[in-house]
Amino acid sequence: MIKNLAYGKILLFIVLAISFICMGLVAYSYIYRAICAIRYPQPLDYGEGPILNQVRYLLQGRNYYKDINSPPYIIGNYPPVFNLLSLLLVPIFGISFATGRTIAFLAVIATAYVIYRIVFHFTNNKIASFLSALFYLAIDYVYVWGIYMRIDTLSIFFNMLGIYWVIRYENDYKRLKWCILFFLLALYTRQSMIAGTVGAYLYLLTKNRKIASKLIGYTALYGILVFLLLTAITKGQFYLHIVRYNNNIFTLRQLWFFMSKELFTYTTFIVVSIITSIIWLWHREKRIISLYFISAFLVQLTVGKVGSMLNYLIEPVGIMGIIVGILIGEALKRKNQLILVGMSLLVLLQLANYYYGPNTLSWGWRPSPPPTALDNYVEETKGLILAENLGILPAHNRDIYFDPFIFTQLYYQRLWDQEKIVKDIREKKFDLIMLEFSLYYDHWTDSDRWTKEMKQAMYENYYLVDTQGYIRVYKPIRGGY
Repeated sequence: MIKNLAYGKILLFIVLAISFICMGLVAYSYIYRAICAIRYPQPLDYGEGPILNQVRYLLQGRNYYKDINSPPYIIGNYPPVFNLLSLLLVPIFGISFATGRTIAFLAVIATAYVIYRIVFHFTNNKIASFLSALFYLAIDYVYVWGIYMRIDTLSIFFNMLGIYWVIRYENDYKRLKWCILFFLLALYTRQSMIAGTVGAYLYLLTKNRKIASKLIGYTALYGILVFLLLTAITKGQFYLHIVRYNNNIFTLRQLWFFMSKELFTYTTFIVVSIITSIIWLWHREKRIISLYFISAFLVQLTVGKVGSMLNYLIEPVGIMGIIVGILIGEALKRKNQLILVGMSLLVLLQLANYYYGPNTLSWGWRPSPPPTALDNYVEETKGLILAENLGILPAHNRDIYFDPFIFTQLYYQRLWDQEKIVKDIREKKFDLIMLEFSLYYDHWTDSDRWTKEMKQAMYENYYLVDTQGYIRVYKPIRGGY
């Protein structure tokens, strides 16, 4: 009687039910926060401001891939696909963060569906497929990052869609060639989004070199033509902005800071995914998942570049969910009790690892009323504003005059001269300065966003008038203030 009892399958179903509840709670919290964020009128992340500013430029027919030596000092450090799609939602939401946040949120939901389709293709198991999709919604990096007006979730969606398209239509060239569009959309959303293209085309080279060569050739041709067109239209600035001005300093310290969180949060899934990927290199059909994971895992190492954030880690963790989902689906087809029990223990270990590991859920924005006092300052100030929280300016239909992080990094790389902006500060060109630190406690050191010369000029010519949360508001020193 005990011999015939499917205790392994029962245990695995219990573990998967627990997983469903745990991941479902995080996914629900993510969706709730994303919907709240769409309605939130102020910036939630430093990088949202430049993107909204660029959408404004497009609406006004202006070019933000411009010469960096004349004001306003801004950079278009990504290709334009995300911004162009954001334009489509302006008639609905107006010029606001809601346009890009809606796209980012919908991209997350669409990616989860694509993951479902990929896992179902290999397993024909709805439970495993649904859990893999739910896992993507519950990734702590998605929880934090997937509510922002940022380009990453959209680029990952195009990558995943391209991979699924290759899996689904690899034997139908007429349909297969549409993957070129998806991979180019990924690359022209974020230029470092190459893992899907590399993984898919390496896989196709092992299956049919003639078809693979055609796809690689057409992808390169169309990609280069678009690149040359944008570079010509912007008089060479497109190349400079997305390539040369994006080469920030790489540090092992930053690499370890982010990678250690992934390694200690997803330890079990990382080990399982690496071992499985190596094995699947010899599997005719699953090799594409293996190559995609390896490519994405290597690409994420660029998180060591100064200015990079946890968004670089989303894609490889999402692929881990695909790999484990396929393994669960295969385990459920078998009657081997040891395999079923082993899979149950692996999932339990990862659940415990996630709960006790250094996940980043605490980093996420909590829905709250916006601090309207800062809005009032911007509305009442008629002249130029120098803001560290960049997004508050385009949120009020104001141009960003200076992007402190980007241009401080360019100064450190000797690609830009800070003399003009320091002079502007000394001459009190700005009617208002809004900073995320106190000049009275730090005005003599270099940082990622401000050089010591910039800080010193602000300290000598501006005084603190108000503090709202972590934002300090400064006005120019006038005689007898």
